[in-house]
Amino acid sequence: LYTIKFETYRENLEQFPETLMGDRIAFDRYFNTKKNEYFLDRNQMSFPAILYYYQSGGIVYIPNTVPKEIHIEELDFFKIPYKVKSKSTTANTTKPTSEEEDFHQLSQMQEIRWKIWEFLDSPESSAYSRIWALLDVAIILLSILTVILESMPELESEKNFKIFSGIDTFCVAFFTFDFFIRLILCPSFTGFAKTPLNILDCLAIMPFYLELAVGQLVEGGALTTFKVLRIFRIMRVMKLIRHSKRLILMGRVIQDCLSELTLLLIIWLMGVLTFGTIMYYIESEQDGGFKSILHSCWWAVVSISTVGYGDMTPHTGLGKLVGSCLLFISMVYLALPMTVIVSKFNKAFEKFKEDEMAVAPITNKNDNKDYQKCAVSASKEEMLANHVDKEPREVA
Repeated sequence: LYTIKFETYRENLEQFPETLMGDRIAFDRYFNTKKNEYFLDRNQMSFPAILYYYQSGGIVYIPNTVPKEIHIEELDFFKIPYKVKSKSTTANTTKPTSEEEDFHQLSQMQEIRWKIWEFLDSPESSAYSRIWALLDVAIILLSILTVILESMPELESEKNFKIFSGIDTFCVAFFTFDFFIRLILCPSFTGFAKTPLNILDCLAIMPFYLELAVGQLVEGGALTTFKVLRIFRIMRVMKLIRHSKRLILMGRVIQDCLSELTLLLIIWLMGVLTFGTIMYYIESEQDGGFKSILHSCWWAVVSISTVGYGDMTPHTGLGKLVGSCLLFISMVYLALPMTVIVSKFNKAFEKFKEDEMAVAPITNKNDNKDYQKCAVSASKEEMLANHVDKEPREVA
């Protein structure tokens, strides 16, 4: 026996409580308590289409690598509703029924939708998809360069302003097209809305349209009040994260280290307040800039970060001793959390490499190796048995 594991969110399954995997009580019968996972000894090549039903929000299709009769048996097992009939017994004809034709057309449309989604969301799926990803990166860089250049005083003129505005409009139009196409074709609207990268994409184009709407409502000098919206255009640089798996991995590691980072922040605040207060009472009578506890806390902030601007310096011997102690403590403070973060990053990176080697993207349903991304446990005997011709049964 050999198994292939897959992972999905429980909320995807629970969208359809009338199905096997959506019914937690019925599905728990297949739970392996020792391995803390579900085990289903079913057809390995049919399961990606079964899982896609849940991830796509209810789209049913028959894989090209699986006979229709066998896949219908899998749909029956998982209690997934469908509208397709087997061979007609009421007439000796090979002409497909109207429901079969509708199902075939629907399957083709769903396959086209899936291919477009893969094209936009998975640069590794094809050469054309990589070209599209490179075009996206180029337009992101062009947009950022425009934001930088229009802030330079020597380029401030009415002619340059029109040029920069035209380039910015083009970039936002491309970002908007890409965002809404992926929104329309996404397998799950809920999952799409919850994805941080998609939220960043929305924030990258939102300032442009808010500024456009404000410009229609506000006239004259009052429009300068809303120029702060232009600051958020720099959010477009965050779109580059989508095109780097290492950056995405780093974001996940930071998310896993939130508890450690929260503890680090609390200790930092305690250190700033403690040493800031001490330095205020030691140096308040000197001309070192320690005018209040708040000013002293600023000195503690730059000292703990080992920056030391030099705008505030202790003059007394006791103040210098306290400052030296703070610098020593800050070096330990900065070193300790890095060991935890690096350790978690290494574990996450190893898992990332294992998943990358073991899981191939679903780009070619005719290639069994590529199509095992979401397969379930199955034995070789089960797979061979499923390909034996069987008498088709009537399906209502």
